[in-house]
Amino acid sequence: MQKRLTKWGMGFMVVSSMMVAVYSLRFAGAPFGHWGLIDQGIRDVITQVPVRALTHMLVAPLALLLGGLQFLPGLRARYPKVHRYVGRIYVASCVIAGVGALATVSHASGGPVAGLGFGILAVLWIGATLGGWWAAVRRQFELHRLLMRLSYAMTFSAVTLRLQIPIGFMLGYASYSAMSVWLAYTSWIPNVVAVGVYSVLEQAKKRRLTNSQNLRGIVLSQA
Repeated sequence: MQKRLTKWGMGFMVVSSMMVAVYSLRFAGAPFGHWGLIDQGIRDVITQVPVRALTHMLVAPLALLLGGLQFLPGLRARYPKVHRYVGRIYVASCVIAGVGALATVSHASGGPVAGLGFGILAVLWIGATLGGWWAAVRRQFELHRLLMRLSYAMTFSAVTLRLQIPIGFMLGYASYSAMSVWLAYTSWIPNVVAVGVYSVLEQAKKRRLTNSQNLRGIVLSQA
């Protein structure tokens, strides 16, 4: 049952990240005056700081797409070099998109409260991603896995944010910009908490397994 849930969860993560990444391609038309499906508040941000805003909006989808693929166990096991090269592109994409986001927060369509939330996200996103890369370079793979999970939890906020937008409309908000005051926090904090809880439970399970194996070894040695 647990393996099935994990498989379904992984499938949802990969498919939803691909869908959102493709949907984000609409921002590529903004420099040419094509604004279809772009919220007016977001349009105003792009108009004010086009390079900073579009750097984030066009590079972040690459991180979203590649990051999900990095969690596929078959890729890591069978093609470790591909995993490493894709990982480097993911790190570069996160850092570039994060810097673009951080440089744009003062113009957030939801105002300073939304800007603060997205600013905190950008700083933590860059920090976790670079920390995960550095841990891999130093071959600290347990730390690498934890930090990259946290990194992708924040990257995946692009998906959870869009899943929460219909809730905002049901609550009576007229636009994305209006609801971004709370989306700037709810889009990523639950993801980070979920990764934290999962990692704690995973470590507890490993300790129980290790203790059980050690106890079995002692029993067998005394038999």
